[in-house]
Amino acid sequence: MFDNVKYFLIAMAQEKLSHTFYLSYVTLLRQGKLQLLSAGANFNLTLIQTLTLLLMANVHELSMGDLGRLYACDASNVTGIVDGLEEKELVARQSCPGDRRIKMIVLTPAGKQLQARLFERLAAASDDIFTVLTPDERKQFVHLVVKVSNHLRAAEGGIFPQLTP
Repeated sequence: MFDNVKYFLIAMAQEKLSHTFYLSYVTLLRQGKLQLLSAGANFNLTLIQTLTLLLMANVHELSMGDLGRLYACDASNVTGIVDGLEEKELVARQSCPGDRRIKMIVLTPAGKQLQARLFERLAAASDDIFTVLTPDERKQFVHLVVKVSNHLRAAEGGIFPQLTP
């Protein structure tokens, strides 16, 4: 229908998002979830543990409260997530210097190494998905996804830094 992702997204912005768009979006989300599950399973990680390691890219530390807000879950769920990662020696808890009641999580060296391996696996899997796009379309797609992601990151209160394509 659309020869170019750019034209598709321009058309999408000019009219109400269609049923076809949402079905396509859900397909991408489903495939992304399957990739995350597969990548994490290779390292005995749950989906939420995999997401947490990936979300910590480009941040030195993340408060457990912020993690709970991002996942829209209560503190006991966050504790379970962090406990699992801590048992695997992928993250460590630290007290916040300005407020010792706040617990920060930081990646350990093993966590950083595993995070890099997860990104490598996801990149390899993505190559298969996006073979349908030309190199220029891929660049446009990445640019647009990063632009939307940065908008969402800003709306999250600046927990995460802005990304560059």
